[in-house]
Amino acid sequence: MHARPRPRRPVAATIFRPPRALGVITGAGLAAWALAFAVLAARVAADGRPEFKTFLAWAVSAGALVLALVFANWAYALWSLAYVVDNRSLTVRWGLRRVLIPIETIQRMVPGRTIDTPRVGGLNWWGCHVGAADVPRIGYTLFYSTHSAPEELLYLVTTEESYALTISDQAAFAEEIQGRAALAAVAHLPQRASATGFAAFPFWRDRHAIVATLLGAVACAALAGYVYAVYPGLADVVQLNFPALGGVVRVGDKGELLHIAYLGAGILAVNVVLGVLLHARERAAGLWLLASGGMLQAVLLAAALVAFERA
Repeated sequence: MHARPRPRRPVAATIFRPPRALGVITGAGLAAWALAFAVLAARVAADGRPEFKTFLAWAVSAGALVLALVFANWAYALWSLAYVVDNRSLTVRWGLRRVLIPIETIQRMVPGRTIDTPRVGGLNWWGCHVGAADVPRIGYTLFYSTHSAPEELLYLVTTEESYALTISDQAAFAEEIQGRAALAAVAHLPQRASATGFAAFPFWRDRHAIVATLLGAVACAALAGYVYAVYPGLADVVQLNFPALGGVVRVGDKGELLHIAYLGAGILAVNVVLGVLLHARERAAGLWLLASGGMLQAVLLAAALVAFERA
């Protein structure tokens, strides 16, 4: 009698996590600093009179808020950084992004202590090195690392790309990769990068959509800047013309003219949100909605020019 071979059972994935505390604290600290600056600028703007300096304060607050969100996202991505080894692949988790490296494509692993560490282009602060660099004897390399010293790095050279990872126990990691390679399936997996959640929206990969959104934001800023710059020179009571109502003229408070800037900001916000969501289903319709936001800002700017000239 011959023993029947037992069916091969899947082995649970092994997760390797690099030291992340220093990088996360630095990124979160920068995010907190930017958020505090945004709140301070917003308070100054909210207490100020409608004038160009107040517009600048709002613009600084908006810019600092965006910066805070960006650093918060990077800090979260760094906190989630992990290297997951299963039977078929090594997956690098970086925030909402995933880099899948089939084990069968890994040709060699090179300890970082044997190579001079290059300067990484990309995110580069204490405890965070995510980007790319030209590494001696290896070539173009993608970094997903938190290293503080060269010996903490491990270079993976594959058939398509090279990667630099921070592995505390390099012997255990190499043993895990080699053990999984012996069990790897014959079927070839493509080496790819993917995204999940909001990062998977096609908007982020469409340059035309991003440019249309930025142009709309610039047009909105120009509209608000003009309104706030001209507003202080107006009399407290102005004439409000309504051509669509047969040339009706009404006398009112000049504060009503500020609604033009508020309307522009509201239209931009709604168009961007709806445009990004629609772009995920129908690119052409989403692009049109994003572009129309900028065109509506131009229409409102023309209306503001006429209204302030006749006021």
